[in-house]
Amino acid sequence: MEYSLYLVCKEKLEEVRGFLGNFFTQSEDEYTHGEWVTFTVPNSNFSINLMRGEEQEVTKNVTFEIYYDSLSLLQEFALQNDTQVKSFETSKAAQKYTYYYVEVLGPANICKIEASYSEDVD
Repeated sequence: MEYSLYLVCKEKLEEVRGFLGNFFTQSEDEYTHGEWVTFTVPNSNFSINLMRGEEQEVTKNVTFEIYYDSLSLLQEFALQNDTQVKSFETSKAAQKYTYYYVEVLGPANICKIEASYSEDVD
């Protein structure tokens, strides 16, 4: 089974394309052209189709979440993207855990990346 998301822009298409290219792999196929590009998520069946839309609803506030296996990998990601790791401890979950995260905002509030790591609290 394959999964995909359509991200529709009327403006800022090139800026969003550049932003997504920092995190995902752009694929070239028969559908790729100046107003349509597909990104793939490595080791998955998930793709992101970025398109210029004239009559379609514009997509806003899409969050792509990336999970990391360690806090040190998340810290590396934060450093590469010139931001800080933030965190909070859950208070109402069955098992308390600390949630560490980094947000990288995309152009014109169209999309963002949230990278995260969680660890149980003893």
